[in-house]
Amino acid sequence: MNLALMSYRIKNRFMSFIAPSRTARKNLAVFMRPRRSEPKAWEQKAETRGERFNLSPDISAIRWQQDEPATSAREPVKNLLLIHGWESRATQMYGLVPKLLELGYRVTAVDMPAHGKSQGKTANAELFVQTLLLTQEKLGKFDAVVGHSLGAGAASLALSRGLKTDKLVLVSGPSSIENVLRRFSKFVGLNRRATNKFIDFAGELVGVHPEELDASRQNAGNPTPTLIVHDIDDREVPISESRRLLPAFQNAELFETRGLGHRKILKSPQLNDKIHRFLSVAAGGVNPC
Repeated sequence: MNLALMSYRIKNRFMSFIAPSRTARKNLAVFMRPRRSEPKAWEQKAETRGERFNLSPDISAIRWQQDEPATSAREPVKNLLLIHGWESRATQMYGLVPKLLELGYRVTAVDMPAHGKSQGKTANAELFVQTLLLTQEKLGKFDAVVGHSLGAGAASLALSRGLKTDKLVLVSGPSSIENVLRRFSKFVGLNRRATNKFIDFAGELVGVHPEELDASRQNAGNPTPTLIVHDIDDREVPISESRRLLPAFQNAELFETRGLGHRKILKSPQLNDKIHRFLSVAAGGVNPC
């Protein structure tokens, strides 16, 4: 732990006792403002291989697809949606795209509010969910949906609110947004009283209390074929979140990896191969391998 973070946590511990509400609001403002970073060289190449378009004046998306075959007799195009996580962007999901194109999918990825090329300065899980529903409204049903981190959490929540898909892949995602907030509050050093205020203030700001953003409860009995992938060594979103979510779905499989962590997993051959096998199985069943 670096010195600046240690000092910040010590200050929060102290301020939690003498001004819990003010400390909670201050940290909530930090939490809701995702940091942006410059795209890496490989992302810039991915950008040139896709087609940018706007879902709305504020929301940007990118689409990758193979060149259409010369013959007019071709199979209907299958559509797949990629959803990035917190402080990420659409192009950071590109590691999955080549194999998805091989399967015949047209791949769309959306920059969430305050991420990538989309507008805004603040974001939250509820905004992610609303953006997914907007994407479906504008582009229609997706044959498959793949989400990572908060993108996975938002996809599982959106599924309970009308998001339609034949196949769902959730990678390294949270099952409960309240759990996410509690982990953050512990990380920055808030005590129990300040933590509870932090969570309540988040509900007031977003319009939905975090305890209601629980995919394990909202998807109870959902029949959508679902592949859940999580790394045992993930330090950002613990694997307990995926293990907690698994029983909610009627037709789901949990695939556990090791040594890939939270972000490296997106470029791993293990994930690519597993998704490839899962999506290759006819809708209605989960590949047992």
